[in-house]
Amino acid sequence: MIITIKDDYNLFLTIIKKINSLFHRPVPEISHGDLIEWDVSAIQLKQGEELIISGKTKPDKSIKLDVNFEVSIPVKDKKYEHRFDDVAINSIPNEFQVEAYKVKNMTFTVRMLIPFKQYREAENGRAVYIDKDVPSGNYDIVINGETESVENVLLKIKSSQTIVSDSEGNFVYGYPTKAFPVGPINLFLGREEKEIKIIP
Repeated sequence: MIITIKDDYNLFLTIIKKINSLFHRPVPEISHGDLIEWDVSAIQLKQGEELIISGKTKPDKSIKLDVNFEVSIPVKDKKYEHRFDDVAINSIPNEFQVEAYKVKNMTFTVRMLIPFKQYREAENGRAVYIDKDVPSGNYDIVINGETESVENVLLKIKSSQTIVSDSEGNFVYGYPTKAFPVGPINLFLGREEKEIKIIP
């Protein structure tokens, strides 16, 4: 069960999302159980290289792509901080979820035209931040806060974006890896999972 504090979004960010949604043309989602054949351009990439995801399914359908990974952050003076630079958001609907473990709190800051901050208190050492339908763009994100008496904080990241198939059912999606940490990255598309590895 995920518990978060009531959202107190900056009014400007809310307006941006509303305006952005006016220009979004919804595409019907793929049905559960429909066949999706897909592959990745490489199972090992250098940090910053583009991952290409391609495949075939039913024509003119939207497909949800989930990308999961973990980051271990060293703690200094009972505080932690991690930056994700140049995070690419290419499509809506989308969702971004961060879970921080063994912490007292978490502040999530994303820089658009101006920085937007969201604060979460932890419950049982776990703080969660979720955002949806972020406008397309490239963003710098900072996650920081206070910790318990630990040496490292674990961040679990889940990012969901949408891939749309063309009139013949084909799709190709370029996913930048600059923001990914070195290590394993899990991709979920349809009923299949693939693991790639990011190297320095």
